[in-house]
Amino acid sequence: MAGLPLSTAAARAWAAGLGCEPRLLDEPGAHLVPGGPQLDGFRAVYLARIGPAVLVYCPDQLRRRAAAVLAATAPGELFTAHTCASLAGLAGVTQPQVHGPSWHGFTDAVHFRPVVPAAGRRLDRADPLLAGLRAACGDADWAESGFTGPDGVVYGIEQDGRLAAAGNLTPFGGHRADVGLLTHPAARGRGLATRIAVRMITDALPAAGLVRYRALASNTPSLAIASSLGFAGCGQNLMTPLPG
Repeated sequence: MAGLPLSTAAARAWAAGLGCEPRLLDEPGAHLVPGGPQLDGFRAVYLARIGPAVLVYCPDQLRRRAAAVLAATAPGELFTAHTCASLAGLAGVTQPQVHGPSWHGFTDAVHFRPVVPAAGRRLDRADPLLAGLRAACGDADWAESGFTGPDGVVYGIEQDGRLAAAGNLTPFGGHRADVGLLTHPAARGRGLATRIAVRMITDALPAAGLVRYRALASNTPSLAIASSLGFAGCGQNLMTPLPG
């Protein structure tokens, strides 16, 4: 994607992940999509809102019902937790599990701004320091930061015998180029997450060309880090795991 405008590269990345043509992202309304390779066999309903379009992935057995639900849903209600749960067959469930909305930002070599010195070192995924950070932050933050997958490259900043901050690069666009960050509660507010992000992005960009950053749309500190580093927002997602 080298040489493409950042917005075009981001749109193409979305289209590849959703298994659709980029032009679909400019078409208002809801569109069922087959899903790209990373969604193959994914047991969840996944909604992406990009510009005027809401792109919907669900397993094949749900597609007929999903089409009916989407056709009966008002345009302003398509990208909502209620619709996501309804598509998964969980409309009558009290407090169904719906993740998001998560903001997606993208940067490249032209737009990336290393606003602070890089810090952090590569860690083995079995490093016991990671277990201590997970215990301090909790499983929800651990999962939201992308540490549950087996394929990430992990970085850490150690202070006083513990991990003050950690980051991971998980697969995106055929490279390890999806940024996740986690800071120990006692070390927040020191800019450590920004410094480790600079290290990871600097490492990832030469091969990947495009790096993605995801954070909950409600996570103001994380969004501020992304903005400071030159990430431009393009799209949000909601996701509901299927029962069983």
